[in-house]
Amino acid sequence: MIAFYRVILGFLGLFAFCACKQASVPKQIALNGTWEFSIKKDLSEDSIIADPSQIAWDTLAVPANWDTRERYSAYRGKAYYHRKIKIPRTVQGKQLLLQFDAVYQTAEVWCNGKKLGKHVGGYTPFEFNITDLVQYGEENIIILSADNSYHRGAWWPWGGISRDVRIAIYDAVRLKYQHITTVPNFAKGTINFAVKYALDNYTFSEKNILLQSAITNSEGDTIWKKNTEVALSKKGSVEKEIVFKEALKKYDLWHVNHPYLYQITTSILQEDKRVGELTDHFGIRKIEVKGEQLFLNNEPLYADGFNRVHDHPNYGNTEPEAQVNADMEDIKALGGKFSRLMHAPLAKSVLEFCDKNGYLLLQEIPVWGTDDPQSFPDNPQTKKWLSEMITRDYNHPSVVGWSVGNELRDSVNDWANITLTKAQFGYINSMLDYIVQLDTTRLKTYVSLTSYKEHASLENEPYQKLDLMCLNSYGDAVEAVKRTHQKFPGKPIFVSEIGLKQIGPAPEATLDSALIMQLQELKELPYVVGSALWSYNDYRSDYKGTPTSGFREWGVVSEKREKKKAYKQIQNIYTANK
Repeated sequence: MIAFYRVILGFLGLFAFCACKQASVPKQIALNGTWEFSIKKDLSEDSIIADPSQIAWDTLAVPANWDTRERYSAYRGKAYYHRKIKIPRTVQGKQLLLQFDAVYQTAEVWCNGKKLGKHVGGYTPFEFNITDLVQYGEENIIILSADNSYHRGAWWPWGGISRDVRIAIYDAVRLKYQHITTVPNFAKGTINFAVKYALDNYTFSEKNILLQSAITNSEGDTIWKKNTEVALSKKGSVEKEIVFKEALKKYDLWHVNHPYLYQITTSILQEDKRVGELTDHFGIRKIEVKGEQLFLNNEPLYADGFNRVHDHPNYGNTEPEAQVNADMEDIKALGGKFSRLMHAPLAKSVLEFCDKNGYLLLQEIPVWGTDDPQSFPDNPQTKKWLSEMITRDYNHPSVVGWSVGNELRDSVNDWANITLTKAQFGYINSMLDYIVQLDTTRLKTYVSLTSYKEHASLENEPYQKLDLMCLNSYGDAVEAVKRTHQKFPGKPIFVSEIGLKQIGPAPEATLDSALIMQLQELKELPYVVGSALWSYNDYRSDYKGTPTSGFREWGVVSEKREKKKAYKQIQNIYTANK
């Protein structure tokens, strides 16, 4: 009898061990935290990869920017990150993807001495499959090089791993993304829905799976569900789209004044076993142009805002949630509702705040200025940036438009350079065409600094393919807008940057009286849909005209968020009724 009980107990113990082992498989291994760090220059890269132990490594937090540390505060160039990570045996048989949300600017990655690849672009995510390279139950070595030599614009090129890092763990089939499109038809009282699924099959066998999707409201009630069968070829990727209609009255719309969010959750089932799941939030809203006005949910929209530079002396551009929330809540308190914010794809923390709290965004890739080396037609690099940004941010209702660049001709002398002018004209047109391939539901734009110049015309301003005309002005903005409208009538105009001289240091600095008058006059022009002050905050820079403090003092708050007298002035203007 005793032997019998021992057998039973042993069996139960084995069952408990197996159940525990199954339950302990994580969905990801977080790699935020302390990494080893070096700017070592006296060793070759091959030598560093072959034997990392020969370096006396410093340490650095991830995510963080190395230039927030005093010893590296002015360093430009290549730096190395090193980390040892133990991969548990419980994940053997799964797919392991090493994912970086952002590294500035050029990143190269190695795992256990094997080069995984390279990514160029400091603000969008990238990943590498490391399944066949890792040693389970043992330490694995990850090395990343980051190079911040590339610099566009007046903002600081904060170096390093600036956003989250993880090893994501998947089964044989992965739901890479689900893009949900919702287009209200106010005349018919319906909403046209479309859900596009992108799936990867990592195995050498064909797979037939079932997608179970459900939409829930903010109260947690399921209001729609559907099963979709998908066939995947071996080692293949596939996109599957479903479309359906729903009654408009059944749903709440997303708006800046009531930003209602829904949730879509899709499970992957294979032979009745759940092998993956993905959840996204989305909002239902319609942004469109009618004549020279902008409409949100069939209502005319006028909205002002602020440009906010992703910059803080303590955090660089890593955008911790608490800092983002404090800044954006302040911007809304100042009357801000709509802007581009920054010349680069925004951090997840910014997007999530704007979704939840109702702030309209234009997102832009970092192509800037007359001599930008990226501004040539059909540039594969900028197409990649657009694709990475739009793929990542497609479901965010706060994002209402995409911009392909800023101030691509910023002096009247550009007109004499025919080659340069044609290249940039062709760049903008080709990128606007490419946006249509990725997203047809949002506004297309670029930001001009020349639309009001004497020689501006349809031959040198890519006006025809735009939905919304954006321009920057640091002189007489009212005159600039009037001239732009005269040359390019029929479309709404948003003053994406407005300023006049640097505001000055905190706390006494005030807005120029001429700028105050311009901001008030712009509201009276029927084809203007808003303006955005440059900028909300002061920011680190080494651009020409930067004060000796090292911070450009264009903000209504300092780099440490100390309010200036200009703060109350802009609040009075932006919160006043149009």
